[in-house]
Amino acid sequence: MFVVRLMFVSLFVHQVMSSGSGRHSLWMFATYISGTTLSEFSVVLMLDDIQVGYFDSKIDRLVRVSGQRAEEAEHNPLQEAVFLLREMFNSMRERLEIVKHRFNLTAAGVHVQQRLTGCEVLEDGQPALIMIRDGSNGQDADSLMYNTTHFTYNGCDSWEWSASKRMHTHMLCSNIYMPFCTRVLNYLLDREKNLVRRRVPPRVRFMTKQVVGGARVTCLATDFYPRHINLTLLRDGTPVDEDKLTGGSVLPNGNGLYQVRKGLMVSEEELQRKHNYTCVTSHLSLDNRLEVSWRAEFSRSHRIYIISAPAGLMLAAVLLMVLLWWRRRRSEGIAMETQEQQERLTVNKETD
Repeated sequence: MFVVRLMFVSLFVHQVMSSGSGRHSLWMFATYISGTTLSEFSVVLMLDDIQVGYFDSKIDRLVRVSGQRAEEAEHNPLQEAVFLLREMFNSMRERLEIVKHRFNLTAAGVHVQQRLTGCEVLEDGQPALIMIRDGSNGQDADSLMYNTTHFTYNGCDSWEWSASKRMHTHMLCSNIYMPFCTRVLNYLLDREKNLVRRRVPPRVRFMTKQVVGGARVTCLATDFYPRHINLTLLRDGTPVDEDKLTGGSVLPNGNGLYQVRKGLMVSEEELQRKHNYTCVTSHLSLDNRLEVSWRAEFSRSHRIYIISAPAGLMLAAVLLMVLLWWRRRRSEGIAMETQEQQERLTVNKETD
């Protein structure tokens, strides 16, 4: 299951990163598993980067993330989507049987068929593209994409399509799949507009850490939405080469927001020159660029000295000898005080 989820994450990140900020997307991540007692078929429904629904073959219904059943109002496109998901279940089950037969896979054991399918619309709600991508046992099988003007299909040699099948699939995409997916997507955009259309500005700050030979400077932008952001690190007003930076990937924050960081190693020589570093951030939530600056300051505190192994052993031996000497002197002092107290007690008794 971990492998299945990992594949979903990689596919989803690829699709989100490839989508521009002026688009919205609806993706269904479907998994069919044979040879297991788990749910045979499950689907995760994603609106942009937000999970809005879940379906599996055991409950046989679409459930909202909040645990509520999808609305049952008349002409609700989500209820119509349930019929499509059932059809997808049968299609993927048949597809996996064909895969096992064609590639001589043993019937026993666990086999997995996966599908990523969905569509994108422009900011004004107009359809942009629809895509279907299949995989079997962790390997890509084939994929197709349709964007109202172009239809492309990519598959391995064993999955050659005839001209009639290509025409039939083209007709399904243009007349059924694209209009229906666009309708569901626009419906969800209206229902979840407070989430997907929100604008949360980033919090940007510099972080510095002393390391051997200098310091590491990190520019961090966190707690922003949507995920599309431009983060640039400048040195005295000039962009630092990307190959000298570490990080740069936009990551989830765990609270529905995102974070990104870029780090730069600054040597002691660079610190002595006292360059001015600026972190420049552009985001949909900002009217203007957000800039945060930090000026390098060199001091002996940036130097971190490393003691060699022989010197370290010698220093430890000296410290041990000092400790033993101190304990011995302390013990001798305590013994002398005890003896003096006994002598005073003896004198007092004789006097009495």
